[in-house]
Amino acid sequence: MMSEQDKLPRLPIPPLRQTIGKYLESIVPVANDDITALAETNRRASHFLKVAERLQQRLIEYEKTQPYSWLEKWWFELAYLSWRESLCINSNYWIAFADDPNAYGLAKAPEQLQPGHPDNHEGKVWDSGEYSEFQVRRAVRFIQKTLDYKELIGEGRLPIDRTRAGPQCMHQYHCMFGMTRIPRMGCDELRQDESTVASRTITVIADDQLYSVDVYDSAGHRRPDGELEAELRAIIADVTERRTLGELDPAVTVLTAGHRDRWSVAYQQLEKQPSNHATLMAIQHSLFAVSLDTTFSDPPGSVNAHQRNMKCHGTQPGHNRWYDKCVSYAFDRNGTAGYLGEHSPCDALIPAFMIEYVAKNVAPENIGINSHNSASSTRHAHVRRLRFTDVGASVLQLISEAEKEVEQTAKASDSRQIRFENYGSDWIKRAAKVGPDAFAQLAMQLTYYRIHGTFASVYETASTRQFLHGRTETVRSLSAESADFMRTMSDPASSSRDKYEALVRAANKHQILLRDASSGNGVDRHLLGLRMAYYRLQPLPSEAPLTDAERTAIEDFFNDPILAKSTTFQLSTSGLFPAYYLSHTGFGSVVAERGYGINYIIEPKRIKFGTEGKTFDVGKGTDVERFEMTLRQILAELKAICEESNEISAGDSSRL
Repeated sequence: MMSEQDKLPRLPIPPLRQTIGKYLESIVPVANDDITALAETNRRASHFLKVAERLQQRLIEYEKTQPYSWLEKWWFELAYLSWRESLCINSNYWIAFADDPNAYGLAKAPEQLQPGHPDNHEGKVWDSGEYSEFQVRRAVRFIQKTLDYKELIGEGRLPIDRTRAGPQCMHQYHCMFGMTRIPRMGCDELRQDESTVASRTITVIADDQLYSVDVYDSAGHRRPDGELEAELRAIIADVTERRTLGELDPAVTVLTAGHRDRWSVAYQQLEKQPSNHATLMAIQHSLFAVSLDTTFSDPPGSVNAHQRNMKCHGTQPGHNRWYDKCVSYAFDRNGTAGYLGEHSPCDALIPAFMIEYVAKNVAPENIGINSHNSASSTRHAHVRRLRFTDVGASVLQLISEAEKEVEQTAKASDSRQIRFENYGSDWIKRAAKVGPDAFAQLAMQLTYYRIHGTFASVYETASTRQFLHGRTETVRSLSAESADFMRTMSDPASSSRDKYEALVRAANKHQILLRDASSGNGVDRHLLGLRMAYYRLQPLPSEAPLTDAERTAIEDFFNDPILAKSTTFQLSTSGLFPAYYLSHTGFGSVVAERGYGINYIIEPKRIKFGTEGKTFDVGKGTDVERFEMTLRQILAELKAICEESNEISAGDSSRL
């Protein structure tokens, strides 16, 4: 698995003029018709280039001092760990799994949603106040398959990921298990060491109560399904009894969902008490977290209700999760499963490979009502309750504040799964004759343009894993060609052929942008490096001191309103591989005002878009429901245009 790591090149530092040239090209559609602003940006860039070579040389020398990459340390800090707002929705991503068709003992809603009810189409999350046998049994299957994957990583038996560019860096696979984010004032930390990676425990959460469960015995052997099922049932029995008796510990869990500085204050107070410190250490020492919820979605299969439950808990936002764990599963009362990922240690692509493997291998197993595992007689021996005791009034107040904050965050978020079933990558390649990713990107850009009447600055994730410890680069998907495509599609005088040719030009340009970004020749990471070289790195011994005029030129460039506008990504997008066992994927928009966060999966026969934005009032015009309707219309329009232009008859099977 790691055998080709030493052959991987390091992340390059692109030529200075190349980056500035690409940047200036990318901001033309951002400026739109503002010729004055565009001229001013070009003037600032010209002055910047006269002095920026000194920053470039600082960056080159700094790169020589870093063990893996010039970007890695800064990226952890600036992209993730210095983020102070709540992880819930804003930073952590969420994934929902396909339901098990053999699920049994399902809870039913106390009332049937009438056709006119606003939740009828989307579904509703209910709280049953109870747990179920099927929920426990399915959770154990997911736990076991996740441990299978962990062992593949630990033993180096995963095959090396490869693309046309060659072998990919496998380092991020080692950053999932035993990994926890630790709240610190101003900037968080990550904790993972040999002891946490070799841990024999997982953390189970029920009713905001935490338990440590041994998944390996003292000899390092995996514990069988029956024993784990018995332990989860013991946890349910314990938490149910304590709820009845009013003996539940405070919901410290919700602090992990809220503002990071608030959590850091509470954390410092909690860790001063020995037993609470031991609880925090036990959570950090565990491999991953599993949440058992009493909620369920109705009607069954209502994916939008399901994903709302997964992203922040459907009835008590922020509760019953430990958002700081890199790997977290959640199972509702009916056994519907989901996943929450803390984003800083690794990009979502890596856990997505894992959970697709897990779900695929759980699917064929029979968890029917007549198939049971023998339980261990020592059912309490491997469970330890992790308590938060003697929690002071100040921490209780912080918990109350976090609950209010996260509740507002959840109320302000609107998300839905868009399943477009009419065609997928097979048709796009055969009939549209363009790359599927470019096709999806252009459809999303046109959707935004139709709704809001402006071009959106677009972020698309490009993986730079062909480099050692590579993470991501920004694809600035809004281009002059894509802007021309949107204008052409909106021009009544344009023929289908005109529209198709504009689509092809824009798609070809997109392929170039994606290739450049993946090969380390993007714009935004290099601009970040130059900014850090100015603000963080010391001048080189041979470097002439910067004059006041030169400092002004540098700061004017970095403070240019057009640069800020070009990085205010109203469309933040990221594509995943075809994932048939994932029913919904999503992450929060990075811009509240008229912003959308979209994770999309292009399968051979369909396309899935997991979309999040703020409610219409909070988002000042953001409209996730209208985005879905418009996107569906545009995908249908593009199909007709491509087929007409390429003389594909309407009767041709578009899904072959």
